[in-house]
Amino acid sequence: MRRDTRQIPYPHWDRTPAAPIRYRLTARLSDWWNGRQDARAGIPALDSEFDPSGREHAFTPHLGTLQRTASDAMDHELLQLERERTDPARELASVVARAVAARQAITTATEALTALKPPSESELAARRAGETHTAEDVVRRRRMAGHLERRAALEATRRQAEEQLTGLLREEAVLRERISRLEAVAAARARRIHEYAWRRANSYWQRLVRRHPSGGQLNRALRPTGPDLPQWAQIRPGPEPENVPVAPATDSLPEVRP
Repeated sequence: MRRDTRQIPYPHWDRTPAAPIRYRLTARLSDWWNGRQDARAGIPALDSEFDPSGREHAFTPHLGTLQRTASDAMDHELLQLERERTDPARELASVVARAVAARQAITTATEALTALKPPSESELAARRAGETHTAEDVVRRRRMAGHLERRAALEATRRQAEEQLTGLLREEAVLRERISRLEAVAAARARRIHEYAWRRANSYWQRLVRRHPSGGQLNRALRPTGPDLPQWAQIRPGPEPENVPVAPATDSLPEVRP
């Protein structure tokens, strides 16, 4: 019975893993045929004074073809990645700039609130035109009202900037996650291409060594050349686990001395 995962945030978490790139029979026969033909032609040539302690990289025309094809395919994946993350990267730059402006607005409003001092006794008692016969408590409330209005305006400005910053930070996290997913997908596709190319190179090399007149020495002295995995497609190491102290076992047997 299939599990109902519609309410789960990631509904396809239990799907079947994707199969590797299929090594078709035509490609396998091509690698075998090229390995046999190169072996008959004595390619690669082996120096009579080879050093068995270290294996050097061997280069043949077919290995070069596999290497260039894989490198070209991985470069296409990088170009596709650049096209896909152009828009979110532009949006992210705009969001980051607005977040900086929001933080500056919060800082300015906070500094203004800190510098805003309540009116002194002389300022509260000061009368203006038309207030000669006004009661003293009414005059004090009028002077205090102006101070409270300025303080309320600054607090509203700071609160609005904080709400804007919260929304911008949320949007920034979504965009960064989107870009990270695009990069992870492109890197996974590049690694699949890299592994497929090496599978073909190893199949070719195996046939070449078996058919080569000096196959034993060839395998000890040389190793096949394949495509390099680009830096952007390599798996990034995660954070190292913290050293957690382990409590000594309480049920260990005591040391027995003769």
